[in-house]
Amino acid sequence: MPSSEVALLPKIQFTNLPAAIKAHLVQRSRDRSIRVDDLLALQAWFESNPIAPDGDWYKDLGSFILCASGQSPKTVLAKVMEPFGDPIA
Repeated sequence: MPSSEVALLPKIQFTNLPAAIKAHLVQRSRDRSIRVDDLLALQAWFESNPIAPDGDWYKDLGSFILCASGQSPKTVLAKVMEPFGDPIA
């Protein structure tokens, strides 16, 4: 794929992450159900500007799972909960 096409692929939108998702992450962190190391891994992944897959997807981040649809993160699940969509690396 030419580099000009790569630039056109949609990126996952983390800069405008819904306040509810941010609050959910913070609350889970306070409850110690999300490890700080996993939040740092999430931040590093955000900063890598990952490509947004079509449809529903999820990313396992160790102590929690981030679920999304296209460019938009939708929810954070506890590790024991069943995610929706396709797993991404």
